[in-house]
Amino acid sequence: MSTPFTEAGDIPVNSACPVLSYHPIVVDVPGRPVGLGLKVTVPAIGERLPVILLSHGHGGSNFLASYNGYGPLATFWAAHGFAVIQPTHLDANQYGLRDGGGPDAPLFANSRIVDLKRILDGLDAVEAAVPGLAARSLDRERIAAVGHSLGGSTVCQLLGMRLGGTG
Repeated sequence: MSTPFTEAGDIPVNSACPVLSYHPIVVDVPGRPVGLGLKVTVPAIGERLPVILLSHGHGGSNFLASYNGYGPLATFWAAHGFAVIQPTHLDANQYGLRDGGGPDAPLFANSRIVDLKRILDGLDAVEAAVPGLAARSLDRERIAAVGHSLGGSTVCQLLGMRLGGTG
């Protein structure tokens, strides 16, 4: 019988390695009012890196709700072998589009899903934008998507969740 973990420090992980972060990487998306800004954080060593897409929340922060947030988490994952790709969705305060940003504003829920699909469909472009990453390669067989708050809902919708009406 296994013993449940009582503290995060008890979770076994492999040894950490140095990480490299690249940003901003801007992907042109037709019809999007601004390019899709990405931050990519990778371990300094390793090949066929598994990928984590990290979708930010919608909160009022100028920092957290963009690819500038979640630094310790992205760094931890990269230090343990993952390539972490963080988009900045259109609802980020830095874009100023929440008010008057079109029919999808202020949450831009539909465009968030399009952002994640664009990244997944464009992993070759992401690899090419990060110096040396194409030679090491991203592992297209091992991809996870995670999110915080509205980012969690975005990931659920990416994976097939449908939102129903009330009534």
